[in-house]
Amino acid sequence: LKANYPVEFYAASMTLEINNTDKLNIFRKDMASHQIKLLSPDINHSNSDFKVEKLNPKEFAVRYALSAIKNVGSQAIISICNEREKNGYFNSLLDFANRINASELNKRQIESLAKSGSFDLIDTNRSKIYRASEYLLKIATKASEDRNSSQENLFGNIEEEQLELPSSLPWGEMEALKEEFEAIGFYLSGHPLD
Repeated sequence: LKANYPVEFYAASMTLEINNTDKLNIFRKDMASHQIKLLSPDINHSNSDFKVEKLNPKEFAVRYALSAIKNVGSQAIISICNEREKNGYFNSLLDFANRINASELNKRQIESLAKSGSFDLIDTNRSKIYRASEYLLKIATKASEDRNSSQENLFGNIEEEQLELPSSLPWGEMEALKEEFEAIGFYLSGHPLD
């Protein structure tokens, strides 16, 4: 399998060892030696398990699993993936907060997703997302309550542009790598020695 279907082999093997960071890092190194890319976790493209992703007609890569991020767990990720599959990609952090099930996600999970870079295609400021995790959870809780309530909102929906996340300076490159290491268990997007 490794010789004839290497990308599928690595995706399946990494899913099997999803909770073993040391083994995942060994697979990552082995993939690099075979010129197979391991793509960063992404809230719009990753699933609960590792998956094969087509880069171009002749090149495939493995997309990092959201469930493999420390302190996240598969139940929350399955809920996020189901919502994304049902209603499309998350366009912004506020769109994400308005659509997730607040009862299945907590502050620590959002922080880990932010530290791992899972929101980078939506917003590259990991520090802002990390610091706004409690705010995002409050929005998610309010949105969940509104969905579960049979009453109409008297003032209608608040426009997304009116809501702003607390501002924060982005982490420096070294701090971002340190936080990513803490969330994933190894350096994925870069290395301090680079």
